[in-house]
Amino acid sequence: MSLLNLIERSMQLKDKVFEALETHPALLLLIDPANIYELAVPEGIESTPPYIVVQEIDYRTTKWADGKPIQDSAVYQIDVYHNSSCDPIFAPIVDVMGGMDFQTTFPINEFLQKERLIRKGYRFEANILL
Repeated sequence: MSLLNLIERSMQLKDKVFEALETHPALLLLIDPANIYELAVPEGIESTPPYIVVQEIDYRTTKWADGKPIQDSAVYQIDVYHNSSCDPIFAPIVDVMGGMDFQTTFPINEFLQKERLIRKGYRFEANILL
């Protein structure tokens, strides 16, 4: 398999993650799908929090057989930015990622003084059989 195929698999998974987040019924009650961003919230955004930021931290092949990849590994970080509690938003996010066989790992908690926003996030890790 070429590097391009790895990139294609990574992009396909990212699309599935975004689609799952943007269509989850419980999450739709809490956040506008237009406020789900990749990598960062764009500067000068006119909408109000909450925001969700999805980042692919790592995607790589972890197992090979007969010269072909048979298992990939993916790590995503998903952060919620809110001016009050992020916890109600995280419950459906954890549900979405669990439904895709991601395990919740590393927690992130921070108060962004300048923006007066709470940032809460988790890293999610999964092994994907090809």
